Amino acid sequence: MKKLGAFLLVLLCLSCSPPPNANNEWRIVLKTDREGKVLKGSKQNLVNAVRNGADLKIGWGVKREDLSIEHLASPIWLAILSEQEVMAHLDPQVLSGINWGDLNASYKDSTLLHKEWRVVLTTKGDFDAIWYDRKVDSVIRRWPQKHSMTWFAKGDSKETLSPLFSTSP
Repeated sequence: MKKLGAFLLVLLCLSCSPPPNANNEWRIVLKTDREGKVLKGSKQNLVNAVRNGADLKIGWGVKREDLSIEHLASPIWLAILSEQEVMAHLDPQVLSGINWGDLNASYKDSTLLHKEWRVVLTTKGDFDAIWYDRKVDSVIRRWPQKHSMTWFAKGDSKETLSPLFSTSP
């Protein structure tokens, strides 16, 4: 009977434990409005996630009367500015066309194949985009914007770590 009781106790403890990947799910660490005002989470949460080496994604979008688009991207390069703001670069993207009539995207327009879209985003709501022509090695258009952004992190990054430039452990 004691063995059965011990077995049931162990089984109960295991069933109450979080699954092994419980801290490995995407969560919102920061959501800001267009001006960088914090709507959810905190900039410190994001700084902690960057310092912890967490996987990050950034979401933003636009809604007009007749259409909307939402984006989600993983940054390829991050910087913490004066221990307060985060800046992220996205991987350059080859531009595709969008047919808004049937909500479809394609590379049908061959003039887009050598053009890239590049962007840098910040926690202050800044979104500086350029269209770059690789064929002639020049910027076609620069379009600074402001966006509400949602910053996601994978895993648990609540611990406040020392700055990455610090020599302290």
